[in-house]
Amino acid sequence: MHWNTIPEVERIRLWKKLRENVKDSSIDLQLEQVAKFFSTMPFSSRTLDYYSSDNWPTPWEILFHGSFCTSSISLLIFYTLTLLPNKENVELFLVEDKEDIYLLPVVNNHYVLNYYLGEISTYPEIEHNFKVLKQYTESEIKKIA
Repeated sequence: MHWNTIPEVERIRLWKKLRENVKDSSIDLQLEQVAKFFSTMPFSSRTLDYYSSDNWPTPWEILFHGSFCTSSISLLIFYTLTLLPNKENVELFLVEDKEDIYLLPVVNNHYVLNYYLGEISTYPEIEHNFKVLKQYTESEIKKIA
């Protein structure tokens, strides 16, 4: 998929279709499909201030404006999972490694998405690769629904 050439409204429609397609699936299949969907998004320089969750854009704003960076894609994954009916525990970890600082979605304190594109990692297997600077819980992130 070429996210930069898809019309804004179509990006939003595709995101809605993803949520509809996975809403009745098991958590494993949901995570797999969400990881795959977001692995095709291009990312560039940072598009949000990861220290200021009050100012983070909504998923519709990110998709409409094509504001894709590692952290905004992680935020999109977070919103995607929190909008699903099964209500897993989803948090965003602000992490720092040798190269950068960025957000990572963590599900049930175990599964990590967006660390490796298109893959689901487990927290124990990657936690030594970075330092957690902050954990944002669902209650600390702008409500959209």
